Amino acid sequence: MEEFFLPGIALTILIGIAYLTGRLADAAHERALARDETLLPHQYLDSGDAVPEHVTLHDSKLVTGKVVIAEDRFRNLLARLRIFVGGRLAAHEATVTRAKRDAVLRLRTNAKGASHIIGLRFDSSELGRGMIEVIVSGTALYTDHRPTGGKPAALPDDGVNISHRNLLAELVSGSFAFLLICWAIYAASGFAIEWAADSISVEDEVAIWSELEPELIAGHRLDSERSIPERYLVDLINSIPKEAIGPAQAYDFDVLIIPDDTPNAAALPGGLILVHTGMLELVDSENELLSILGHEIGHYNGRDHLEGLGREVVGVALSAMMFQNDAVLTTWVAGWPKLLADMDYSRSQELDADNWSLKILMAKYGHVAEASRTFEKLASMQGGHSVMDYLATHPHPQDRVNRLNKMAEDQGLPIGEPVDLQTAFENYLVRSGEIPASALEDRHQYNLTNTGN
Repeated sequence: MEEFFLPGIALTILIGIAYLTGRLADAAHERALARDETLLPHQYLDSGDAVPEHVTLHDSKLVTGKVVIAEDRFRNLLARLRIFVGGRLAAHEATVTRAKRDAVLRLRTNAKGASHIIGLRFDSSELGRGMIEVIVSGTALYTDHRPTGGKPAALPDDGVNISHRNLLAELVSGSFAFLLICWAIYAASGFAIEWAADSISVEDEVAIWSELEPELIAGHRLDSERSIPERYLVDLINSIPKEAIGPAQAYDFDVLIIPDDTPNAAALPGGLILVHTGMLELVDSENELLSILGHEIGHYNGRDHLEGLGREVVGVALSAMMFQNDAVLTTWVAGWPKLLADMDYSRSQELDADNWSLKILMAKYGHVAEASRTFEKLASMQGGHSVMDYLATHPHPQDRVNRLNKMAEDQGLPIGEPVDLQTAFENYLVRSGEIPASALEDRHQYNLTNTGN
């Protein structure tokens, strides 16, 4: 969960800074406008084109005023939220009004000595990146009515049509509506993704993924291209009775060991299983190791790897629609609808995969010894339950230990003696001709993370 909450805290701080600096800039601009408006002589402003009847016109000329005002990032964020979910762009209104006032102020400065300015016309455009350009034009009338100090008789907008809703309240309501819409779209798309994942054959999956990731799956590696530990892991998978693997037996599995201390494994499209060195260092028996590999095979049976990719694409697409230029914000926001929609869904996938690991262990060894041992270690490393567990896409390791043990007990599955991983690996090395039996005198020379290869 750190990948969501740590960036979330940072983004919250940045949004808070944007809110404070934006409000300070708004207040400073407002004070400057009020001060400058009082310094100019009193002038009558009118959007109509008729010359007042009670004055004598001496001269007239066209005058203009132009201003470019930058909208702060906080208002820009609110506007994007509102554009996505619909409704009134209240965050823009106050900015546009201040831009109009500033443009009129410049127009009046260009019309010194004029008593009236008629035919006011406004033209505004967005220049991009939160910048707004406003141009105002009008006809300055020089009459026998001499202007005196004071504000103009009319302003471009007296504030009646401006929303005075608190911007923080606007952020909360817009964010809630955004997440709700994204969650609904994301959850609904899950049915289409599930159907598509079930419809794609293994052959088509391999072909598609080979185009997307040619370095990983451009045809499986030759056995000679694998490291010795990778050959052992592939051999261990191939030793499972085919009928126990289920639909996943159609895959030609390959295993890639990743140098990473995190105890983890993952199933990629095309039958490629990634195993971290941290996981290899965690397990002590071949039974434990096959339980992990069997769990990943279970994901292939459920087509979970394809469904996960499909949901990821939907989440990123939804967020990119609104935050095209904000890569960090896009990535973070995209994760939340996926997280909220996937909590129960992913937990169910993980538990189903655990079921397959039990079946595979039973078919391979005739018992399910140490099926939950790795999760016991992970539970010890992770600690007890916390509030964050309710937002996790994986069940807590201790919950998986309890569930695996209960399943084994309910099904009457026997618990036998586990096979020591070091011994199993050494037997493979001798059996495959990698080393002669006499080379095993130094029992610590060959293991899954140190093979001399």
